[in-house]
Amino acid sequence: MAPEPRRVPLPGLWARLRTSRAVLLALRIGIGLVFLSVDKVVHPDQFAEIMQDYEVLPKAAVNGAAQWLAWLEVVLGLCLLLGAWLRAAALMATGLTVLFLGGLSLALTRGIGLHCGCFSTDPGGEVRTWTSLWQEGLLLLGCLSLTALAFAGPTRPREAACAKDSG
Repeated sequence: MAPEPRRVPLPGLWARLRTSRAVLLALRIGIGLVFLSVDKVVHPDQFAEIMQDYEVLPKAAVNGAAQWLAWLEVVLGLCLLLGAWLRAAALMATGLTVLFLGGLSLALTRGIGLHCGCFSTDPGGEVRTWTSLWQEGLLLLGCLSLTALAFAGPTRPREAACAKDSG
């Protein structure tokens, strides 16, 4: 009989996300967050102008919020890519997507035509409409799925070992 192949323990994220679909989802969302945040980090002044167009925050808070949000997207994306703090990162990515979708919906309800600032801080970008919300809906669906998968696994390595021994 051939010896059973040695299993290499996986780091936090990959141990919790047991399916290749879940890992691919985490990688796609992580890459997306990092990619989407690059232009915001490089041009925080332009991103602040876009955030001001939403008319949700007071003018005094927009610059700080723009810088904070851009870097938060970078950190969340890296956490998802590296498998660090998976549950928190997935939950926060879901929360950010809900906030963005809510802010965009509020602006559209008010009749404000704006460029969302997602892919570029270029003010000449595509103006968002009700029919373009499907993209944010897909991102929200992916974030919700990732969050559900992250919370479905054991919370600690000891719980995973106990589950393996009992099964």
